[in-house]
Amino acid sequence: MSAEAAVVRRFVHRLGPVAWAHAAAPGVAGARTWHYWWHAHLLHAFSDAQEHRPDPRRARLQRELHRGVTLRTLGRWTTPFYDDVAWMTLALQRYDLGDRRIERLVRRLADAIDPAVGALPWAVGSSLYNAPANSPAAIALAWTARRGVAVDLDAWVAATLDDAGTGLVRDGVEHGAVRPELWTYNQGVAIGSALALAETAPDADSRDAHLSRAAGLVDAVERWCAPDDGLFPAAGGGDGGLFAGILARYLAEAAASFSDGPTDDEQRAVAESARRLVRVNAEALWEGRRGDLFPADPRQAARADGDDLDLSVQLGAWITLEADVAASVTG
Repeated sequence: MSAEAAVVRRFVHRLGPVAWAHAAAPGVAGARTWHYWWHAHLLHAFSDAQEHRPDPRRARLQRELHRGVTLRTLGRWTTPFYDDVAWMTLALQRYDLGDRRIERLVRRLADAIDPAVGALPWAVGSSLYNAPANSPAAIALAWTARRGVAVDLDAWVAATLDDAGTGLVRDGVEHGAVRPELWTYNQGVAIGSALALAETAPDADSRDAHLSRAAGLVDAVERWCAPDDGLFPAAGGGDGGLFAGILARYLAEAAASFSDGPTDDEQRAVAESARRLVRVNAEALWEGRRGDLFPADPRQAARADGDDLDLSVQLGAWITLEADVAASVTG
């Protein structure tokens, strides 16, 4: 059974023209919880799968899931958490760039930027300004008339959160103090932000500058993961179950971007590094599966308890496997 089919079978529920996903397998505490952020990534994964394997049944289920989000958010499609709003905007852009809800969401993101900081807070009233809010917001804004705002957010992340020693992106800054945690998804969205700005760049110099940042981040991730043969650090269940999949998604985008058109040896090396990282992690997840269950940590076999029963973990594995498909197409 495929990762997609397993996610649908275990977590997705339908009632007439509406669908939604539970947070965990039946019997787990809090299993019926509805997560806005996880649904953003679920919708994004469905769009990836539909591109790779078009199917009218999947398209119908996508529409039902969109109706589910509409009902759960009372038609607003938003939350007080700006990182979540940014992720949902990316999911909608992946599904249909003509969706009128996108403009409403990107306007909310742009209006929330604190001019005294030059960045988005994590949530309404929060003093935390972090990569998982600002980098996905930059990606979303890059595809709109607010590209200049996206450039500023990307520059803020680079100036404030890049770690000089490792080249990796730290988590955020709160009350003037940098939170030093290194998470896989922050590296992924920083790569994605640089790639989006490169693709929408107005001239060759700007494009090259953003591609250079993306290449540096891919190299930093490769060095970070090298001691473990390229495997991404695991982050357990809950929200952490999605982190590695997000990194894989944007590494696959890097593999495509650096393979697109005329390339030199340096660009081909970046593409190959990104592709190899995705492949190593996808293969480890596949080897670690037990039946239709994938492990939260690719170094271990899946278990029918604990973190491996979270929607986020199984969805993260599905995202990684779709990323491997996307990266392989460019290889």
